[in-house]
Amino acid sequence: MLFTRSEYVERWQRVQAAMVAADYENVLVWQRSAGTYDRVGDVYWLTNFYTNGTGQDPASSEFGAPYTFSAVLLRKGREPELHIGLEETDIDSSRLFYGKLVSHPPNMMVTFPEYLRAEGIEGKVGVVGVDVLPGFHERVLRSHTPQIDWVDEDHLLVGPQMIKSPRELEVYRVAGKLVTDGLTAAMAAMIAGEKACEAAAKAAAAIMRGGGGFHRIDIHHGPGLEKYFLSRDLYGYNTEAASPGDLFTVWIYGPIFGGYWLDPGRTGVCGNRPTPAQKALVEGCASIVDGLLKAVVPGVTARELGKLGAELARKVGYFDHPQKNTPLLGHGLATSFPPFLIPFGDEEPFGLKTLDQPVRPGMVLALEAFLKHTGLSTTGFECNFIVTETGAEVLDKTPMLFW
Repeated sequence: MLFTRSEYVERWQRVQAAMVAADYENVLVWQRSAGTYDRVGDVYWLTNFYTNGTGQDPASSEFGAPYTFSAVLLRKGREPELHIGLEETDIDSSRLFYGKLVSHPPNMMVTFPEYLRAEGIEGKVGVVGVDVLPGFHERVLRSHTPQIDWVDEDHLLVGPQMIKSPRELEVYRVAGKLVTDGLTAAMAAMIAGEKACEAAAKAAAAIMRGGGGFHRIDIHHGPGLEKYFLSRDLYGYNTEAASPGDLFTVWIYGPIFGGYWLDPGRTGVCGNRPTPAQKALVEGCASIVDGLLKAVVPGVTARELGKLGAELARKVGYFDHPQKNTPLLGHGLATSFPPFLIPFGDEEPFGLKTLDQPVRPGMVLALEAFLKHTGLSTTGFECNFIVTETGAEVLDKTPMLFW
């Protein structure tokens, strides 16, 4: 067990403070785990709960009981309530942390509203995870709760989750070691001319031997890299090898260890003998991330990092060539992707008004850059790091350049 009850209690207190600041008496947090655990984040962070189902529940509001969905009901001044669609005998509650556990078989979308009515929950209720429930489940829930004004509040947990505890940072350091081993193994295999699937297998083995996991191992090479920096293959890799001299990218992302996400990436050249143009392109892209990492100190804002990123990109010809533009140079990391975003330039991405929020020690963030020169494939680099009192402690220690 990675965390003690005292750690969870401290998290609950931070969330309670955020509820008071946002004027909420009640907040509901949704989660879908199962399968790849790509949406395991918030209920897991609050209670250590996740399910081991397939995530392929039948798509029917009459028959498809949402077993792989769960929720935490946060009530002002109370410990969290964990609500699940399973029988209590189907879970190991000794591993969980909550104030109250409520089971809702056979269809949580019907029985949960009955509980809310019985408890007098009405009026404004904030919802975290508005994109988690399938439409037919949400329609049933809302049709049975006319007394509740459900308010989308997906950013409520961002503040409580941004500064990691000392124990969370130790988990992240373990995750960094595992993803470093995996990323380095995949890069070496691709440089040596092995098949992309073999490179992915070596990355997966390195991570899994250390007790970790992943959502996707993405290895891209060949003509398609001219248009996309990530693979369009179903699993993220194919059964082909890059040809000598081909550029390739490797990205590993997901809940690498203990449910905490990382998503580093690198670019290399098969055979490790780049042409002068390739060398300038790859080193130029890497220099954007390197320059941003050096600028990370407590107090610097996302806006300042974004403006610096644009200046660094200009120096390596970003604006001299058509690009597949991305609006970001970085983002937050936790048990999901909290939207602390670092823009490209001075624009506010996705309407978020957070550009003047400073980075603080204890944050875990990502910095990334992508660059294409006319006639050459797209390159990309991403590094994940902890913000410390003195700067960036990089977690993925795979070399940026292999020549």
